[in-house]
Amino acid sequence: MVESGGLENRCSGNPATVGSNPTPSALLSVHLTTVALPRQPPGAVQLRLVRPRLSTSQIERLGVRLVESTEPAAADLELLHQVLGTYSEVLAGAVDRVREGLGVSPTSRIKNTGTILEKLHRYGGSWLKSIQDLAGMRIVARVDRRGQNAIVQQLIDVFGEDPRSPKVIDRRLAPVHGYRAVHVVVFPEGVPVEIQVRTLWQHEWAELFEKLADLVGRGIRYGEPPARWWSPDQFEEMDAAARALVLGTHAVRTTTVELALAVAGMIDAVEDGESTAPEDPELDAYRRRVDEALVELRKHLEHV
Repeated sequence: MVESGGLENRCSGNPATVGSNPTPSALLSVHLTTVALPRQPPGAVQLRLVRPRLSTSQIERLGVRLVESTEPAAADLELLHQVLGTYSEVLAGAVDRVREGLGVSPTSRIKNTGTILEKLHRYGGSWLKSIQDLAGMRIVARVDRRGQNAIVQQLIDVFGEDPRSPKVIDRRLAPVHGYRAVHVVVFPEGVPVEIQVRTLWQHEWAELFEKLADLVGRGIRYGEPPARWWSPDQFEEMDAAARALVLGTHAVRTTTVELALAVAGMIDAVEDGESTAPEDPELDAYRRRVDEALVELRKHLEHV
């Protein structure tokens, strides 16, 4: 059984649309992508709008300008929205192909401007030209890893005839700070679209860790410790009780991150066992332990 995940469609600001102020032609590439208008009645002339598409070098220069600016220029934000608009159109078509090919309805989203700027500052402006998850889908399935692999293969079959072959990134083999899933990057119209394929446990853990990151600092998603919200000077001015409270709170946050990573390891071990030793009589007990650990992690998040 395949279920939709909890990923929302979101895009900060409005992508460039028909009727918006045009971007100066000097900034645009000659590469074009066409956009289908709503279906017209039989016999009517079928019209197609054309959206200018920025080249790779233009996108790279845009990323550099965005990361170098304290306050991004309005013209650069408009260009970014134009890029996101192109990705949004391609994503809509890719979602339709997944629905038709797999018989499921994935959730989808375009990265919002705030997240893009955050990553640009972390990785550098040139990162914008090579990002593969500006447009993304998610499939959350009630399956074991063998079923997860089957879904991945179906996606490869659906998009395998595109000019560029799908790329599989198996985060079960190479997890990122506890995060596990399989990502399939497909290239409809040459535009990368990342499709996340998760089991129910992988999805639940990822959602909880995302909430934890919102509470204790986004850096934990990159292996950093929970953020400190006080400066050395502020700490020096605190009395003993205040210092103990601050350090204790930070220790609780650190422990919660460690708990989350431990739960991720438990999920990995049991899911691996389901695939390699499905007849193991202890599996049911191991599954209960994972469910209990997820409940415990949720409780910890309530007190962070």
